[in-house]
Order: sequence, then structure tokens, then C-alpha cells
Amino acid sequence: MDQALEPRGRALSHHPIYLFRHGETVWNAEKRAQGHLDSPLTTAGREQARIMGQALARELALAGYQAGDVVVRASPLGRVRETLAIAAEAAGLAHDEQSLDPRLREMSWGDWDGLSLPEIEARWPGAIAARRLDHWRYVPPNGENYVMAVERVRPALDDILGVAAERPVVVFAHGAIGRVLRGLFLGVPDAEVLTMDQPQDAFYRLHGGAATRITG
Repeated sequence: MDQALEPRGRALSHHPIYLFRHGETVWNAEKRAQGHLDSPLTTAGREQARIMGQALARELALAGYQAGDVVVRASPLGRVRETLAIAAEAAGLAHDEQSLDPRLREMSWGDWDGLSLPEIEARWPGAIAARRLDHWRYVPPNGENYVMAVERVRPALDDILGVAAERPVVVFAHGAIGRVLRGLFLGVPDAEVLTMDQPQDAFYRLHGGAATRITG
């Protein structure tokens, strides 16, 4: 039976946390696992980052915040750095190396990083089917599963909530890690985390115990 993740947001009064995924990358378009490896944003991905930065600027203005009020936290992987640079310019956000948090890196597929599903199946016959049977706990060779990701991300979210007690926070991360962050914040069962979307053309406002989807 699935257990609910412990909620991290409901017990605290805090400013909004805006959670972004990076824009579309070359490997996203090719349907390759990225994990801890990288590929650059596509033209569409760069446009997604720009539009989402503009949407964030509007969201902050509506909430009565100045860009200088905002603290940025981001994965150090290249596709997030590229997204952050574009979105931050559009929204007027300040960021530097101290904004980067390695705990926000994407889940690693280990030996599967950089491969397509057919390539994985050719080298590890039956592995994709086995992962689908236990998506939460299955560990790719030398990689991570969602259980491990939760343990890595939990203290990062606690630190973000600590900052959000004083100022709004914008977080730039990844698809699976974004799911984990939202799941921890909301305290939902792990099966629900696995059904959450991973948008590259929208972001989430985490506030008041709720996750609100915001589009450009």
C-alpha cells in the first residue's frame, strides 16, 4: 500500500515558491534519458524559458513582489542553467553560483543516461518492463530510484521553505525532481507523484498547502 509523503509546506506560513522545469532539450526531443548528463535547449525550449520568465514577472507583480525580493535556487546541470539564464533575464531576477544546489539535480538513470528506450532494451532486455512494474523503487544500474530522490530532495525543500519564510523563492529543476518536490510539499501518496505532469511550458506556485499550475 502506498504511503503518503510527509507534507513540508502546510505547517509553515511562507511566501510563494515558484517551481520550474527546464525548457525542452535536444535529448527530450529525441526521447533520450538525460539524468545527470546534459543536452542543450532546443529553439522551442529557449522560447519556453523566455515565455515562462515573462509569466513569472507578471505573477510576481500581481502578488506585489519586486524582482529584487526573490531568491533563486536551481539545479547546477547545464539545461537548467540555460533555462535559468533566459527566464531570469525576462523576469529581472538576480542569481549567481550560490543559487545552485546539487540536491536539485535530476534523478540519475545511471548507465542508462544518454540512451533511448530501444537502446536500453537492447542492452538490458526486460529492464524497462521491470521498471514499469515498480516505478517508485526500481533502481537502474548505477542510478537512482524515487526513494533515493526523496531522501536527497527532502532537506533541499526544507531549506527552501526556510528561505520562503522571509522571501519568495523561485526554483529551477527537472521533471522527476519537480514531481518529488511537489509530492513532498503536498504530502501525497507516491503513486500520485508518479502521475503528476512535468510541464516545460508552465510552472507551479506552491503556497498555502496547494500547488497551482501557471501558464504563459
